[in-house]
Amino acid sequence: MLFGKPRKKEDYYLQQAILGEREGFEYLVATYKNLAYTLALKICGNSENAEEVVQDAFMKAFSALSHFRHASKFSTWLYKIVYYTALTKKNNERHDTTELYEESGASAYILDEKNEFYNLVVADRKKYLTLALDKLAEEERMVITLHYLGEKSISEIAEILDIGKSAIKMKLMRGRKKLEKTLKDLLNDELRDLL
Repeated sequence: MLFGKPRKKEDYYLQQAILGEREGFEYLVATYKNLAYTLALKICGNSENAEEVVQDAFMKAFSALSHFRHASKFSTWLYKIVYYTALTKKNNERHDTTELYEESGASAYILDEKNEFYNLVVADRKKYLTLALDKLAEEERMVITLHYLGEKSISEIAEILDIGKSAIKMKLMRGRKKLEKTLKDLLNDELRDLL
């Protein structure tokens, strides 16, 4: 009985937000802004960008509320929006920095060979990790991302995704195994291509 009330309360305010009521929007922002900010901060790396991402994500979510299908919990849907908005922001930051250097006439990156090699290694790792993550099921990808990138505990992920802790542990274990296998396959393919 007690466990049903918060969900009903959330559903009530979600419905209010869908109808355009300010009260609904305020409740949803107050409820989810801290976790959204934490996730955005882990991806963006600084509070200014994280705050901007959270604002953009809430705006995207609220403007698309009429399309929300209740197939997943609102928080899951919102955190996916935050996640992808943060990744976009981070990628745009990189491009903006490069353009700034190019516009000033300076080389985008003036690095010695050691730093250049390190940057290539990091970029390569990110590429393979992104490819491997994309091959995971949506929930496994979210669990892995929230746990390792967002540094969320099992309990926090269970709350965000509205899934039991044992299910989160299972998805984390399966996701890691699939990620490991996919990375091995990708790297073996790359090795064969090189040889």
